[in-house]
Amino acid sequence: MKKSKADQTSQRKQRKVFDLVGIDFSSTGTRVVRLKKKKDGAVVLTGMDILPAIDLTQQQCSATLPKPLSPHYANVAYSGGEAVARVLNVPLPAGEKMLSDEKLRESLNVSSDYRVSATILKKGQGRQDTTFLAAAVPNKVITSILSCFSTGSPAVASVQVAGVAFISAFLHAREEEIKNEVVCVVQYGESTTYFTFLNKGKVLLVGKSAIGNCVLNTRVSEELGIDEDLTQTIIVNRSIDVSSSIMDVMMPIFKQLSISKDFIERHLTCEISKLYVSGSKNLLSCWTKEATQFLHVDVIPWSPLENIQHEKDIIPKCFSKKISNFSVAIGAAIGGLEK
Repeated sequence: MKKSKADQTSQRKQRKVFDLVGIDFSSTGTRVVRLKKKKDGAVVLTGMDILPAIDLTQQQCSATLPKPLSPHYANVAYSGGEAVARVLNVPLPAGEKMLSDEKLRESLNVSSDYRVSATILKKGQGRQDTTFLAAAVPNKVITSILSCFSTGSPAVASVQVAGVAFISAFLHAREEEIKNEVVCVVQYGESTTYFTFLNKGKVLLVGKSAIGNCVLNTRVSEELGIDEDLTQTIIVNRSIDVSSSIMDVMMPIFKQLSISKDFIERHLTCEISKLYVSGSKNLLSCWTKEATQFLHVDVIPWSPLENIQHEKDIIPKCFSKKISNFSVAIGAAIGGLEK
């Protein structure tokens, strides 16, 4: 989703970028990752950090990045509840290469106050519908994001929806492994869960749920009357049976995934047997057991740092168990480097 300042953005779009910062504006913090692309195509992590969360509902915002995390350009991902991402199957008018903004807004069921963008996933032949991956973000959010970087570096090259950005991180990590398969991929975070279904690396469906690890921890903690640290230990080790509490919290996500999985299996006459999920050990425990049983899939962990080179000391120790929280920021940066 390209920002305004059309002339500058157009010029950036023509250039190949080899040094980029990915920024994930999340409600739990601003996650920042700087990546560089070497001449041989290898991607290198050169810095990462978590900065305070920024309230993008304000007209004027300010974000100051440390100098080591400030190259010329940034790809930004937005995870707010107003953001929309959807796979659309609609007819493309004869002679047209893309749907108009008006048609995209109508198909996404958003108002004229939204900035919209789309990519063709599969062009329809004859009377067949064309498949688009479409996204929308409120104009006021775009304005706030641009105000964060109104002077100096980095300049905003693009604004993406978080539920789409993480897909680039996964494909960079595992594209070769799933190139002949239909799989489900999940980014299970603290406050939001994003998911996508891919067919040979191509997007079939995207979705999200406003349920994450914070909701699960709060539920179990309240039921047992214990603090958060002990709650996480119990969820991981299962020293106390909390399966029913986990299922109560996670059921809306599991049902979404199950309905989507059944639809795709019927539509493509295939079997989806693998679910890739990004998250730390304490985040993944409810997927390796409950999701396996409910969805009848093999749950496979993945990390957004797979296939990304880095020095050992570039990742602060306090982030070592939270790498999955950077999936969106890494995906945003990867998407810019691969263009």
